[in-house]
Amino acid sequence: MSNRPKPRLAWSTATTLSTAIWLVTSQLAGCGLEAEHNGDGSEEVARNQHAIHGAGGEGEGGEGASAGQGGEGEGATIQVAEFAADDIAYLTQLGLIRGHLAVGYALYQQGLPDLAETHMQHPHEEIYLGVEPAFAARGCEGFAEELRQLTGAVISRVPMPQVDAAYARLATAIKACERSAASDDPGVITGVIENLLHTAGVEYQIGVIDGRINNLHEYQDAWGFTQIAVSLTRSTAFENDPRARAVAAQLENLIARLQSMWPSLNPPGPVEGEAAQLFGAAGRTEIIGLALVQ
Repeated sequence: MSNRPKPRLAWSTATTLSTAIWLVTSQLAGCGLEAEHNGDGSEEVARNQHAIHGAGGEGEGGEGASAGQGGEGEGATIQVAEFAADDIAYLTQLGLIRGHLAVGYALYQQGLPDLAETHMQHPHEEIYLGVEPAFAARGCEGFAEELRQLTGAVISRVPMPQVDAAYARLATAIKACERSAASDDPGVITGVIENLLHTAGVEYQIGVIDGRINNLHEYQDAWGFTQIAVSLTRSTAFENDPRARAVAAQLENLIARLQSMWPSLNPPGPVEGEAAQLFGAAGRTEIIGLALVQ
């Protein structure tokens, strides 16, 4: 199966937010791919999108992963097989896990443990169980225990240094599983970036409606996925080829322009952002990535 990217069917100041982004992504340096209910039906639409895209590595594991957990039906078999064979699909799932964790870590740093806790719990519930069967096929031990330890630390409200240590151990374990895929291929990493931005758009579409926070958790998820996407533009996969370096620079600039969509992770008022910006960035990523195959 080709790994070429596929067509796609509370901080109060910007300075503090930038500092938080650095703290989160600096934990990823050298650890991630060698990178540094509302009642209106919109949430149900997102579930359907997750189920469709998740099987192809294009969206959050969410409901797509649930089939894999129970092993029921043909769809579950297809999904497990794809995660075992398709590097973009597989690495996207790990990137989504990282995105959830990045949000939880940032929120805990800011003294918001209740909000952090939900983000630390969701990777296992929404994604990990769905991708876990692929670990054996790829020769990776997985990271369930490290994930459990970090979640437990946050639930127990331990001091920040203990959370730092648990987060670092988990990042190292995730990195080991990422190495079981073509994480040194710039085309693969570009495909993962595209997928993360697309999924961030789905989350932001739920999280923000008409400039108002409709679902804080999904708004925060969109931030986390976007931070992982921008961290991947600094992956060593882009280092060895001038075209790849140019692609990475374009992608980093593209994603940097999205950061104003999150003036805070717990905004007290309106936000200026549209999901279309993330969907557009995902589409632009695919176009920029074409330079790698020309």
